[in-house]
Amino acid sequence: MSSKYSSIRAIITTRIMRRIVDTSGFTIIEVIVTLGVTALFLTLFFQVFLTMESQRVSVARQALANDIAYANLRKFATRPTIAPCPDSMDLTTGDPATKPGLLIGDETGSVAAYGFVAEPTDVVRKLGSNIHQSVRAFAPKGCAALATTPIKIEATVSYGSNGDKVVHATYVN
Repeated sequence: MSSKYSSIRAIITTRIMRRIVDTSGFTIIEVIVTLGVTALFLTLFFQVFLTMESQRVSVARQALANDIAYANLRKFATRPTIAPCPDSMDLTTGDPATKPGLLIGDETGSVAAYGFVAEPTDVVRKLGSNIHQSVRAFAPKGCAALATTPIKIEATVSYGSNGDKVVHATYVN
């Protein structure tokens, strides 16, 4: 009898040991959860990457527009000869915020009298579409004092479809 029990015990022990050995690896639930968490993190990192890249491009375009506006402003380091003084540049009459100023340079070259040459196309093209460069003059103390007071020179670069704009200004005596 004892041999009968020992053989049954050996069979049961063998089956139990086989079950323990067969349970190695991951269950399907563990694999699905791991894949879900991995996909969530990959999506998050991809969104962060896209946002950072968009900001980088925006900052690079703004820096280029800033450089173009500053270069255009530096072209008027000496006072341009303005005669006569139109009302559009006189900041002492009416609302100064609505005064457009006297256009003394733009990318079309239509105002050749002041010697403005717009920045080269290969530089400006990097800003994308809808690019407009302009340089305007204002008389902060009015047209009556134009000959003896500094004038304000304002260089503007508008670019992009969102209405992005960079403005630099200085006073020239």
